[in-house]
Amino acid sequence: MIAVVGLPAYVGLASGEGGVGGPAVQVAAAASALGRATELIGKIGDDGAGDAVVLALGRLGIGHAALLRDPVRPTPVLSIMAAADNSEDSETEWEPVGDSPEMSLLPADSNARPVLEAGDISLALRYLTEARVVVLAEPLSDEAVAAAVEGSAFAGARLVVLLPPGATPPPLPPEATVLEAPAVDDGSFGRLVGAFAADLDAGSEPAAAFEGAVRTVGWEPVAD
Repeated sequence: MIAVVGLPAYVGLASGEGGVGGPAVQVAAAASALGRATELIGKIGDDGAGDAVVLALGRLGIGHAALLRDPVRPTPVLSIMAAADNSEDSETEWEPVGDSPEMSLLPADSNARPVLEAGDISLALRYLTEARVVVLAEPLSDEAVAAAVEGSAFAGARLVVLLPPGATPPPLPPEATVLEAPAVDDGSFGRLVGAFAADLDAGSEPAAAFEGAVRTVGWEPVAD
């Protein structure tokens, strides 16, 4: 099983159906699509958007047994906009879709969104006893990272930590894998990490798993 740690966000789709997005969801969806059991360790608000997120995760085959509810803060909303009609004969209209780089996360103030704390992660990893890979898909507090390190070690799971471009890694054990996100991402980074986690979960060593993930997403090595 792969446990992906991160906050999911509600996405309003052009079809009118509620969707879900965010870095953790991208990774979990990619791993699930490759046939691996995947659980999301996250937190949502106790609201309608949170209900829609749960349904959307189910449609993607992502487990939500460790998805917590925040009674105070709302479920984050990922506003994704794309031009519906760029013809010269009409005004450009904008509607939510799933693959546009034009996006913003609401509430804009991160303090107004749910927060994953050390206790949340410790509880989740004690519950997900079959986890063999743990992916930290977004920045966490030092205390929360330490809880993830401890929980991964207790379960005998491989730890994968994703960093924003240029970020300094938190204190981690030497066997952890650290991957830095590209400055410009078309969505393939999440697919790469999902494929990497899937291969680790299947028993591959990290070097072989990474090579396989690169081939899966069609990336090519670049000489220094």
